[in-house]
Amino acid sequence: MLFFNREKDIAQMKAILSGDPNLIYFVYGPINSGKTALLMKVFEDLPDNYCVFYINFRWRYVADIDDLLQVLFEIRQGDFKEILKDLLKESVRTFREFKGIPIPEKMFELIFGKAKVGNIFGYLEEVFEKIKEAGKVPVFVLDEMQSIKRVINASGKPVIQELFNFLVALTKEKHLCHCLCATSDCLFIESVYSNARLEGRSQYILVNDLSKNEAFEVYDGFGFNQKELVWRYIGGRVGDMVGLYERKKRGIEEKKALKEMLKNEIRRLEWIKLTKLSEKEDGEEIWEFLEKFKHNKLLSISDVKDDFERVIFWIEENVLFYNPVDGTIKPQSPLIGRAIKSLN
Repeated sequence: MLFFNREKDIAQMKAILSGDPNLIYFVYGPINSGKTALLMKVFEDLPDNYCVFYINFRWRYVADIDDLLQVLFEIRQGDFKEILKDLLKESVRTFREFKGIPIPEKMFELIFGKAKVGNIFGYLEEVFEKIKEAGKVPVFVLDEMQSIKRVINASGKPVIQELFNFLVALTKEKHLCHCLCATSDCLFIESVYSNARLEGRSQYILVNDLSKNEAFEVYDGFGFNQKELVWRYIGGRVGDMVGLYERKKRGIEEKKALKEMLKNEIRRLEWIKLTKLSEKEDGEEIWEFLEKFKHNKLLSISDVKDDFERVIFWIEENVLFYNPVDGTIKPQSPLIGRAIKSLN
């Protein structure tokens, strides 16, 4: 049900992965728009000669290089040749279950004893080269990678910049490995783009909400009866459709469930005002800025250039969504937009 009429998105992703690696691809979109689910669907449909390494930073606290190593790598028994041999036997569907890229325990202790960033990239490159030499296609996927934006190396530089320079080398320069970076933090994309020499080396893939016709087909699959009402509340947001469906399974009537979901968003906004804005000198002005979206579903960055700090605050709180491609700002979801309109 979640992939109804995602054929264009799936076809685009498969077309990218069928060619030689040339660019880093940012898979971006509002929260709960279905980015991760779309990637999983694409990976499940790939031929078995693809080796997909999916690293998910969601809900993982990464404060330093040691934490990063724990997320990136899965320590296994045996030597490098044995692990590589087993790796190449496993189908593409197995890779989505990996906690990290396999590495022999002794090799891990040897090359990462000092937790050097260069060691990380060196080992990754070797793994990808061996996979390609074996006639397979490596795909390196980093989901919600903005979680590591504050990690620094031994010299005090952000690891994220070195990482993207490495990804450029894998794609644009060596054509060795496909690299996909998924995120809902588009301010992070802007920051990386300006600091990691990505011009001409990356492209964007927007995973957006479903259109009304598409959404209604999914509503049918979920068994929603009051489709016009559901559309007014949650629109084509896949994550909210799932949330409504889960409430229906618990026996909550649709209208009541929608009002409950709206109330939760209103409470979240009020909690932000109480806890985060009450301490700020300009907290009241930041709060009042949301009024711009009571009558506007979409604004351009030029429309709010005098309120830039306030825009950033609400984007970082996942209340507003910034599209870096067309420079527009809107509520993260129709439900949040409705919550904003409900505020006094």
